[in-house]
Amino acid sequence: MKSFRANYTAILVAETLAMIGFSLSIPIIPLFLEEDIGITDPVKLKVWVGLIQSSAAVTLAIFAPIWGRLADVYSRKAMLLRALFGGAIVISFMTFVNSPWQLFVLKGIQGCLTGTVAAATVLTASISPVAQVAFSLGLLQTMIATGNSLGPLIGGLISDFFGYRAAFFSTGIALALAGFIVLKWVDSDKQPKQENQSWKLKLLPDIRPIAASPLLITIMLVTFGIHAANNTATPMIPLFLKSLLKNLSEEPAFIASSSGIVLGVGAASAALAAVLVGKFSSHLGYWRTLILCLCAGAVAMIPQIFVTNMLQLTIFRAISAFCIGGTMPIINAIIAVSTDRKIQGTVYGFNASVTAAGAACGPLIGSAAAMLNFRMMFLVASIILILSALETSRRKKAAGL
Repeated sequence: MKSFRANYTAILVAETLAMIGFSLSIPIIPLFLEEDIGITDPVKLKVWVGLIQSSAAVTLAIFAPIWGRLADVYSRKAMLLRALFGGAIVISFMTFVNSPWQLFVLKGIQGCLTGTVAAATVLTASISPVAQVAFSLGLLQTMIATGNSLGPLIGGLISDFFGYRAAFFSTGIALALAGFIVLKWVDSDKQPKQENQSWKLKLLPDIRPIAASPLLITIMLVTFGIHAANNTATPMIPLFLKSLLKNLSEEPAFIASSSGIVLGVGAASAALAAVLVGKFSSHLGYWRTLILCLCAGAVAMIPQIFVTNMLQLTIFRAISAFCIGGTMPIINAIIAVSTDRKIQGTVYGFNASVTAAGAACGPLIGSAAAMLNFRMMFLVASIILILSALETSRRKKAAGL
């Protein structure tokens, strides 16, 4: 058996590589649909961007609790391998799509099979010593954000110099490599057999521990709000940048790389937040820190409404990403210290489902807001974060925390 440090290091490396892979295609979806697939009508383009970006999140929301339950019953390592190799195969097929429908379907299948963040989170929580759970999950979140910061930058460069389809194929390679790292360097963790249980009980997640806990219900609602707000504008950033350049009478060249820079800097800022917030949240208190991050994120969204160039957008996007990035290690730590380890896979699975639901609604909300004006996306995101902060404050007072 390898030590905790060896297993944990392999998980960190694999998940960072996986996040780089998944985020390679974030800056290019709108541009791929417009310039490669040929959707030139602005209204249709916005609708397809919203639908395609949401399709994976919708199916992930459905399947995440099931995978979480299977992690508790069988093996958490096996669930991470399923997510990595499944994603590698499906996203590689996106290299060959010729219509938006094909991309929409493959994105939906991607959501059915993936969910590496939840799988890595529950595996990390299960192997971490109790005293190190918060730190371990915080560092994992930092590496996830680091991967998300590097992916758009790399994906934008690959797309501008080698074509949009090369980014999809590169994602498949990155996920496959991450899968081999987990397969070789992470110990097996088969769970003890549970006798006298039908396959339905083993497959279907038990929602009762969550339904019976007002604290967990609040955490799920806030998780939904955070990811809805965070994904309201993200899929539309390339189109928004294009409109800014046109307003400045500049030639919109290298939009994929520019979008990658904006999103990559934001993700890097979120990675920094995960480290810093983890250090002082235990002193200030998880709930107070969560409320502070949500309120700061809501305020930081407002200046983005008024930006006129890429530099302004990058700066204010980084500030809001820093605030939002600080929320996820706190939420994961609250779940880790508030639930029995035997059911953590199920709880994290439901949280991943809610995360995916928020990530699915965000692009749809953003595309609807963009129909009126691109700048409305940031106002809507701010409102969602304010509502999430109010709900968190209400639960904190009710529980006397």
